[in-house]
Amino acid sequence: MKKIIKEIKSLFFLILVVLFLKETVVELYIVPTSSMEKNILRGDMLVGSRYIYGMKIPEKIWIPFSAISVPTFLPEYRLPAFKKVERGDVVVFEYPRDNVYKYVKRCIGLPGDTLSILNRKVYVNNQEYLLPEGGQFLSTEGFDTSFQDQNIFLKNGNKDNIPEIRIPKKGDIVEINEEMNWEFILPILIFEKNIVELRFNDQTLTFTNEDPYDLFRRTANRNVFNNYAPSPKAKLINPWMSVMKKEYLKYLFINNKPITEVNSYELKQNYFWMMGDNRDNSEDSRYWGFVPENHILGQPIITWFSIDLESYLPRLKRIGNVPN
Repeated sequence: MKKIIKEIKSLFFLILVVLFLKETVVELYIVPTSSMEKNILRGDMLVGSRYIYGMKIPEKIWIPFSAISVPTFLPEYRLPAFKKVERGDVVVFEYPRDNVYKYVKRCIGLPGDTLSILNRKVYVNNQEYLLPEGGQFLSTEGFDTSFQDQNIFLKNGNKDNIPEIRIPKKGDIVEINEEMNWEFILPILIFEKNIVELRFNDQTLTFTNEDPYDLFRRTANRNVFNNYAPSPKAKLINPWMSVMKKEYLKYLFINNKPITEVNSYELKQNYFWMMGDNRDNSEDSRYWGFVPENHILGQPIITWFSIDLESYLPRLKRIGNVPN
């Protein structure tokens, strides 16, 4: 019996070591969407490097093929990087609105860059950023500049036309007041672990960047909506929800201080703008905004296998493909 218990303990610690390496050194990904076609196909199975941008010490270890995690109780820390994220890199990162998802997109904008989109053309620092080789549009014509898509980031423009925006960088100072663009500033405050609350009519709502629609997409549990405004029992609210109005800003508390006592905030980390190469079929920064540096995980290195998710037939020619 003692021998069996010893073997179980050894197996348990071996699993922990493997999972820890998976969270820090390398990871295997399967690409679920076509947002990076034709460079990365839906069904590609990628080996990803987690150390190239600086190995991130995991605060939790995820159980494979599940949304279950085990806390490590380790402090948030990133080891020195082999390289910095560069414009044009294909990057693996935690989806900003549900970090269980791992997204693969191309970095288009770096911290401090200005970025705009006009008639499908992307401009970075007033220079056109050409569509990467293998990138594509599925439709022959894009949206007109007059069309305002309420699902777009800051509700300003559409997937083919976005007015100039500056990507935040570490050290930037943003003003905190009742005139601020809360859809721009509040998500950043939350990413940097500030507690932002709306205290109104004896009710306290805590702002979060986790979106109930993304949680429902993953869990298929409609009860997640009960936690969010405007549900009567809500405890949470998103900065971009339609129930949030300018007149409510006076009721904001940041780290337990009323907004009138918080004049400004200095950013503690860098942010990035990510887009898919398949521009007409990509949920990316155009819809949910910036990717904070602490969500960056690494780079895909090589395709170790690929399967057509429609026919479930292997695509042997994809094996060994290096994402670019």
